[in-house]
Amino acid sequence: MLLELRIGQLGLVDELVLPVDQGLTMLTGETGAGKSMIAGALSLLCGGRVPKDLVREGEDIGWVEAVFDLGDSPLRTAEIRRAGIRLGEDSVLVLRRELRREGRSRVMINGLLSSLPVLERIGPTLLSIQSQHQQLTLSRAGFARDYLDEALQLEDLRIAMRNAWSDWGEACTELERFEDDMRAAGEQADLWRYQHDELKSAGLDPEEEQSLSERLAVLQDIARLRQAAALALSLVADDRAAGELLGKASSSLPHTETPIRALEEARSALLDAQEYANQAAAQLERFLDSLDLDGGSLDELQERKALYEDMRRKYSRSIPELISYLELLSHRLELHNSAETGLTSRRDAVEEAKTRVEYTAAQLGAARRSGVTEVSRRALEIIRPLALADLELAFVIAHQDDPTSKFVQAGRSVAVDSRGADLVTLEVKTNKGEAQRDVTAVASGGERSRIYLGLTALVRGNLEPPLLLLDEIDAGLGLDAARPVARLLRTLAGEGQVLCITHLPTMAVHGRRHWRAVKNEVAGRTILDVQRVEDEDRVLELERLLGGEDRDSDAHSRRAFARELLKEAEAGR
Repeated sequence: MLLELRIGQLGLVDELVLPVDQGLTMLTGETGAGKSMIAGALSLLCGGRVPKDLVREGEDIGWVEAVFDLGDSPLRTAEIRRAGIRLGEDSVLVLRRELRREGRSRVMINGLLSSLPVLERIGPTLLSIQSQHQQLTLSRAGFARDYLDEALQLEDLRIAMRNAWSDWGEACTELERFEDDMRAAGEQADLWRYQHDELKSAGLDPEEEQSLSERLAVLQDIARLRQAAALALSLVADDRAAGELLGKASSSLPHTETPIRALEEARSALLDAQEYANQAAAQLERFLDSLDLDGGSLDELQERKALYEDMRRKYSRSIPELISYLELLSHRLELHNSAETGLTSRRDAVEEAKTRVEYTAAQLGAARRSGVTEVSRRALEIIRPLALADLELAFVIAHQDDPTSKFVQAGRSVAVDSRGADLVTLEVKTNKGEAQRDVTAVASGGERSRIYLGLTALVRGNLEPPLLLLDEIDAGLGLDAARPVARLLRTLAGEGQVLCITHLPTMAVHGRRHWRAVKNEVAGRTILDVQRVEDEDRVLELERLLGGEDRDSDAHSRRAFARELLKEAEAGR
């Protein structure tokens, strides 16, 4: 609950401290006294916009601060903590908003610097402000659907619907991204496939390229090489050639009883030389045998050599790099060929998410339809006494057909969003003989205000109610018509805190506490003050409020009527 409201250097306020109690508190005052400053200050703590020139003339900084005790509000405390705010053991929460004439405003929560988005998140959980213009909320798109869900406490199904809708959206996005990638990859794959086939058919091998160079060198000078090799072979292997002479030289060296190292080393060297000569002869023979090639081999080798050079130049890679690139292309094409499986799995995911959306929307719709009649009945019970005796009211649920929609409900293609597949409208008729139509098309501004107030009363008990501020919600009502509205406010206040700004004495008498806004002149400046009125002061304030009525222009009679109203209100508590 709100313990205290503090306002400083805003508008007509110098510095104002208002202790707030449990139950219903009424605030009255002359027109222009500054009552709406209270509503405006609380609006700032909900993240409301700052009116121009709100900071008091001559001041640089204005501020509003509210102190809350959340000790008996576990749900609200949990929401505060989810917003990243820590509470002490005393469960006290202090919200402060500072406005600067020059520069940016500042938000403080429990003495620590915070931000406006955080205030916008937690402020409405602590404070609810309803003015005579709040009835415009009834025309907000989706209001009836959101309200019905709140009245039926369908938050779990709403969360499930939002999650299913989000999952479907993500699955569709993933499928679209994958299809785009596949289209792009399909264009690239044509190039990959061409390069793969070209490199694979080339059959590149680094060792072959080296061999080609040698074989081409031989073929291009084959006659001279054959003659030279044959001559060398004859010098090594023919009679009286080097090998035979080396053998004879080795045999000519004598063997002695005592080995002579120099002779033995010479004999060994001659034998090695003879062996090398024999090996050279064998290699020369093999070389001469290899020269027996077809006449067209030179052209073939030259073409093969040119292929290697073309591949290097075309791909700007070495032969080993081209072989590695071929392996990479094979891997890419394998992945691309298997992408069809990935596409199928993503399409299946979209279909599964779509089915979950349809199922959850059907569950949510069934829950709405099962409870809508009871909600309409309970709303009528609350609102009819508010000077709307002939009111008929119903929440009407329907589907919006959409041939282009992918979603089906009850065998029809219908529009669906994150809140389900239902269109919900609030239809009323306020006078007998009229047709029942959308509330915004039938009810007057005052009627819509009372309808909205009754709807607020219906759902206020579902959760821990925030402080409810009603800013002249009784505008346009007469004295008698205000009585049932006041009794409803008293019922609402029994579950929490209600602060009502009013001009009607038949409203004001129902408050457990009564404040009066007055303007005083101090040192040549006008200052707003809010005073608590009790006993005879309260009677006098009610007499002032009665001053414009036609019952009796005599002040004594008005005072007596004020006492009568107080007595009547006290008896009704």
